[in-house]
Amino acid sequence: MYKILTFSSLAILLILTTSCSSMISIAPSTTPITEDDTYTKLGYTVGRSYGVLILYLIPIFSKNPSRNARDSAIESGGGNALIEVVEESNMLTLLLVNIYWTTVEGTAIQLEHKGRIIE
Repeated sequence: MYKILTFSSLAILLILTTSCSSMISIAPSTTPITEDDTYTKLGYTVGRSYGVLILYLIPIFSKNPSRNARDSAIESGGGNALIEVVEESNMLTLLLVNIYWTTVEGTAIQLEHKGRIIE
């Protein structure tokens, strides 16, 4: 009986301390673009990043999932910036562990600032 009560209590505690959150951001570009700048569209691209926080303090994997997902999308698209950017961030909390993942989608571009290709 004691084992069943303990197991049930732990299951209820886990359910009560579990949460999930999500956020979506939209931006016109990942870098400022002026009227003197030109760019070539290279196509749709996606980048993803994952991470874990233990005890809400100790990061495992990515410390900055947003930047890593953005950089991954730019790299996989073959450009040096993104336009029409949509970022989705999700976090799942289980007791003392946070699991988070970020997805960045957009159109990869090759941007030239005033005729100079940026790196």
